[in-house]
Amino acid sequence: MFYKIFRKKTTCLKAGFKTSFKAGAISLLMVQLSCFTGLLPAAAQFEPESDWQAALPATQSDSPEDSQWIAAQVDDLKQSSQQWIQINLDEQRLTAWEGSTPVFSVVVSTGRVADQTPTGVYAIQDKYRTARMQGEHQGTTYDIPDVPYTMYFSGSYAIHGAYWHDNFGTPVSSGCINVPTEAAAWLFGWAGVGTSVIVQN
Repeated sequence: MFYKIFRKKTTCLKAGFKTSFKAGAISLLMVQLSCFTGLLPAAAQFEPESDWQAALPATQSDSPEDSQWIAAQVDDLKQSSQQWIQINLDEQRLTAWEGSTPVFSVVVSTGRVADQTPTGVYAIQDKYRTARMQGEHQGTTYDIPDVPYTMYFSGSYAIHGAYWHDNFGTPVSSGCINVPTEAAAWLFGWAGVGTSVIVQN
């Protein structure tokens, strides 16, 4: 699901890795996490989208040029020894890779038609074992406490566990990557801040 940060109430300023598409190379610009406590909190609270501005545009690009560029990044990662995460929107599937070897795969739920998950090359920017997510969608408010194993990869887009539905394999979220809770726990332990995330059709 896609949740947006309530700018007036958050105590932590968080942004993430932005991707630069210059000369076919990834340039990740990291805005450092800063909290009043100076420590990474175990949980975070997110609230209505009306007071939020995205760190990255929440638009999906399906141009052939972008698709080819993303495919080139996948090829580069497969030739490396890096850990990376691939999300296939058409198949509704998340796969964890170590270089060219898939080590874990699970059916997920990405953004619905009106709130599509944006394609692109990203990286895990920060992780929370639990997060409370609040907001409004199509006139209906939601308040979901203790969203487990949350990993943000682009602004407020995250990979996280979802205990409130079992419609995996169908795009039903507001943009985030909903993962079955047990699978999200494994992924949370495996991936670190900086792990590449590829979202593609």
